[in-house]
Amino acid sequence: MPSNHKTDLVYCLRILEAIGKIDVYATGFDDPFVFFEANDQKDFNASLLQLLHIGEQVNRMSEQTKTVYTQIPWQSIKTFRNIVAHDYVGVDKLIVFQTITDRLPELKQAIEHIIRTELDQNNFDNTEYDISKASDYYRHIDFNQIR
Repeated sequence: MPSNHKTDLVYCLRILEAIGKIDVYATGFDDPFVFFEANDQKDFNASLLQLLHIGEQVNRMSEQTKTVYTQIPWQSIKTFRNIVAHDYVGVDKLIVFQTITDRLPELKQAIEHIIRTELDQNNFDNTEYDISKASDYYRHIDFNQIR
């Protein structure tokens, strides 16, 4: 079922929430092997789950959004999601760590830009956005970075 462009706000917010959670799990680690072993691999595994979630949300995003915002590697994110989902134990620790430290900050900025732009153009529902700001579900999003 094709996604409606207006529903992409929810998917964008879910992506930002997942990135925020990963940030909590990965903060303080500068070595991928230490990160992998930390807390009996809980932080690593929790991060993998959130990376999978990001891929799921990207998969639900409308083609209209993907076409307008071509700077985001939509297909690569989806492909990475499939690798995490289907080869969970074989996922390369270094690639996961590099994704978390290098790629997610870029994705976060790009998603914030999408939300800001689409709200300004009235393509996303400002009321829905305001309601989301008050939601406990989105506690890992810094809404001040968006608007």
